[in-house]
Amino acid sequence: MDFHHLKYFTEVAHQKSFSKAARHLHISQSAISRTIKALEEELGVVLFLRNAKAVELTDAGAIFLNHAKRSVFIFEHLKNDFENEFKLEQGSIHIGLPPITDAQVFAHLLGAFKRMYPQIDIELYEYGSKKVEIAVQEGLTDLGIICTEPKKDYESFFLLEDPVCVLLPKDHPLADAGDIPLADLSSDGFVLYRDDFNLHDEIIAKCKAADFTPKIVFETSQRELMIQTVSAGLGIALLPKRLCPYNNPNVSVHVLAGRPIIHRLYVIWRKGHYLSHAAKLWLDFAQDHIQKVTVKSSLK
Repeated sequence: MDFHHLKYFTEVAHQKSFSKAARHLHISQSAISRTIKALEEELGVVLFLRNAKAVELTDAGAIFLNHAKRSVFIFEHLKNDFENEFKLEQGSIHIGLPPITDAQVFAHLLGAFKRMYPQIDIELYEYGSKKVEIAVQEGLTDLGIICTEPKKDYESFFLLEDPVCVLLPKDHPLADAGDIPLADLSSDGFVLYRDDFNLHDEIIAKCKAADFTPKIVFETSQRELMIQTVSAGLGIALLPKRLCPYNNPNVSVHVLAGRPIIHRLYVIWRKGHYLSHAAKLWLDFAQDHIQKVTVKSSLK
């Protein structure tokens, strides 16, 4: 078994097709079929169920895929990691972050880092917090931004926090009210982030603590679609204050009365695992940047 066995296997699993995988890898279909067959014989298991319409992973194939992805990831990063051992200010960083992250704050942070280290490439992957945690744990990304307190499996630092506000359509009966208790929204339909976002679970838990189960009318990962759905009068939404559309005439933004829902962001990375020099540079830079921004805000 070598790198090509793993690379071909993961590509077939991704494409769900031997022919598509062969085209993407620029090799013949017969070559990729022979390689997969040899891998199956070496492992003593069938990795794919082959039929005329699609190629599907067997249970054994699904388990092997998790290990293969990590191995391919490590192999493809060997050059960068080797260069990082010599403290060269270059390489790449893979960061998973939820779309709910404050774009302005994060863009400013990335821009400032890129100006200081122009030779380091940054690749961003957008997932909900739950998928970000899995990607970091499996080594698919170097770092992650999540919206819940990190588990003990991760190293972490606090990034920022923001209270959650409620968005109402302009013709909602409470649109002219001040602060709104969560319980007053029990009869409304809720537009939520999908269940792979931790804020989804937190909002449902807060509603149940207020003695009602929210009626979910729509779930999405797109902030703008959520706002447009509220604007169209199809439901209400809860968003971190920084992400609220204060200049939208069709939406009314209100603070939640009583105990607030606080949206917190943390940076995480795997505890006890190797972290590239580029990733360490980003972590040091991000912590210093956030500290300076916090001090600056406190002086205003």
